[in-house]
Amino acid sequence: MRSILALSIGLLATVAAGSVYSRYESSESSEGDAPDGELWALLVAGSNGWYNYRHQADTAHAFHVLKAHGVPEENIVTMMYDDIAHNPANKYKGQVFNGPNWVDYYKGVKIDYKGDDVHSENFLNILKGNATGVKGGNGRVIESGPDDRVFVYFTDHGAVGLISFPNDILTTKSLNDALNWSYKNKRFSDLVFYLEACESGSMFERVLPSTINVYAVSAANGKESSWGTYCENDRQLPCLGDLFSVNWMEDSDVEDLTTETVGQQFQLVQKETNKSHVCHFGKMKTESDPVSWFQVRRTSLKHRLDTAEPSREVETTVTESINNRNISSWLQYLMRTLQRTNDADEAEIIQDRLDEINMKQAHARRTMKSVVSVMYDDADDTLLENNKRRIFYMEKNEESSIVNYPDCHHKVVHTFRKLCVNPTEDMEYFMPHMYVLNNLCNAEAGRSHDIMEAVIEHCLVKTI
Repeated sequence: MRSILALSIGLLATVAAGSVYSRYESSESSEGDAPDGELWALLVAGSNGWYNYRHQADTAHAFHVLKAHGVPEENIVTMMYDDIAHNPANKYKGQVFNGPNWVDYYKGVKIDYKGDDVHSENFLNILKGNATGVKGGNGRVIESGPDDRVFVYFTDHGAVGLISFPNDILTTKSLNDALNWSYKNKRFSDLVFYLEACESGSMFERVLPSTINVYAVSAANGKESSWGTYCENDRQLPCLGDLFSVNWMEDSDVEDLTTETVGQQFQLVQKETNKSHVCHFGKMKTESDPVSWFQVRRTSLKHRLDTAEPSREVETTVTESINNRNISSWLQYLMRTLQRTNDADEAEIIQDRLDEINMKQAHARRTMKSVVSVMYDDADDTLLENNKRRIFYMEKNEESSIVNYPDCHHKVVHTFRKLCVNPTEDMEYFMPHMYVLNNLCNAEAGRSHDIMEAVIEHCLVKTI
């Protein structure tokens, strides 16, 4: 893939019992430079399903990055649906890989919230340290205080102003409200948030203030997809990782994080992530801090860049990146599987699934177009005039990716999801079109009433 990979393959192929890495030697970090307080981390894979393999692989890898740098398990909270390692489609039972070094990152990972306990309400309560608000899981939350640092890593699908969980969504309003609340209630001294999702920049742009000690990095700007990587791999698995995610983790695997700054990691990852525009927001002074403040315990482990040969042979691979726009990676995986199979029955099943996906994609776009029609069609206008108006609101423009009216956006997307979408099956088909609802909020200057009426009229009244 790149220079980072060459180093990380040599370092990561040795697997220690209970931990992925063993090529470290103990040393004291410069205590005089390190801030007071503890480091806490919240790691989230917000998806489920075999074709979303990469998200849980990313999250398991992130867990081992932190653990290898001395962060105790009791300071890491992990949310992961946990349906990949033992999935019936997994030929490598109980194992999850994040790259062609074929290190099993599932080994030793501690998951605090699994299955249907992975949802936005739990995420927000864990982040805010609200143990009485969480439901399910083991009840663990981020127990940070005013002197502590918090690192958040989230990977999943996204759209303008929202990111996904298996059965619900989280809007930019809800996320930024939680970050602001946490700052005001002295839940951290500094917080770093790495977000992997399509259009992820829209979660922070013009919304995250620079005054609340939060520094956020997004895998993409608010207009574009993020990208899956290691998609054409020797073991015929789905995409093993996400491009932005493996870039920051493969860097953290090999660098001395006590000397590398947050800004240096951002610049390196921005350069290596060549399929999307990695962006940064919030407190820019954080870029002068060493990465170790957010990924290493104060009394830490320091890397020894050991160039010894790995303990087992690393298989070669062709690195391919695929557009992460929700269903795109699944389509690519199905088409590759269809091309490889010699089983007529399997081919028929795959083709039926491809036809179903295409049908649901078309339905999603028609539904969004119908909501726009209810809003803006005028019976006194010609068909051509109405059609031009629909096209105008359906098209992306410079403001489509900017959540200028978070309250309107929050109300409208939740109403739309509740009334127009089968939330457990079909939300992923609507994600590429959710910017249209933001267009409507912009057009209505933040007034949500008429938009919600249009959603109700099309999706509720017409289906009764």
